Amino acid sequence: MDREQIRNKIFQIFKQQVEWSEKNPNQTQQFQISLHEWFQDIFTEHIPAWEQNKVFSVAREIIQEWINIGLIYPGKADSASDCFPWLTITEYGKQVIKEENWLPYDPEGYIKTLKERVLDIDDITIAYVGESISAYNRRQLLSATLTLGVASENLMLLLIEAYSKWIKDDIRREKLEAKIKDRFIYTQYKEFKQEFEKDIKNISKQLQGDWETYLEGVFNFIRLNRNSTGHPTGKELDAKVIYANLQIFADYSSYIFRLIKYFLDIK
Repeated sequence: MDREQIRNKIFQIFKQQVEWSEKNPNQTQQFQISLHEWFQDIFTEHIPAWEQNKVFSVAREIIQEWINIGLIYPGKADSASDCFPWLTITEYGKQVIKEENWLPYDPEGYIKTLKERVLDIDDITIAYVGESISAYNRRQLLSATLTLGVASENLMLLLIEAYSKWIKDDIRREKLEAKIKDRFIYTQYKEFKQEFEKDIKNISKQLQGDWETYLEGVFNFIRLNRNSTGHPTGKELDAKVIYANLQIFADYSSYIFRLIKYFLDIK
C-alpha cells in the first residue's frame, strides 16, 4: 500500500466514526487505534513483516499529522487521564471529514493533484503553494496567505511575459514592456489587462469565457488578501477564505497555463 491508499483507509475509518456519532448524539465519540485490525487485509496477502511494519509506520505518521492540525486528539473526551491508544475526533475534524474535500488537509496529495492537473506548472509556483498548504494545515494563516499570494503573483508574471512575446506589433509590445518594467505586480497587471482586453475577442474561444473569473476575480482576490496580511493591520484572518483560495488555485493556475501555452504556441 502506498501513502495515499493508507491515508484513504484511515479517512474512511474516521468517516465511519463521524457517521456513528451523528446517529448516537447522546454518546461520546471515541475509538482506539487498532492498526492490526484496520489493515488486517495485508496479513491475508502474506506480505512480509517488514512491509507490514512500513504500513504501520506510515499510518502512525498520518495520525500524528492529523493530531498536529487539530482533526483529532489522543485520549477520551470524557476522561482527564486516558491517552493512546484512544483517539477522539474534534468538532473541527468532524466538519472536515463530513465535507469530504480532503486535499487542503493533505499537502502531499494536494501538490500531486496540482501537478497532474497542470502539467506545465513551474517549480517556483509549486514551492510557494507547497509552503502555503503546509502553513494552512498548521493554522499559520498569515504565512499561508502570503505564500499563496506569491505563488499567484508568479503565475501572473509568467502570463504577462508570454503575452508580451505574443504581441506581433513591435511598437505596441515595446510600449507595454516599458510600462511594466520594474513595476509592482498590480501596475503590471493593470497595463497587461488594458492591452489584453483589446485582444480577448481574437484568442481561442475556449479561453475567452473565463478570463474575468480567473484574472479579475481570483487573481485580485488572492492579491488583496496577501496585501492585507503583508502589513501590520491587525486584521483577523478567516481560515475559510484561505481554504477557498486553496480550493480554486488548481483551476486558476490551469487557466493561466492554458493561456500561456496559447500565446507561446501561436507565436
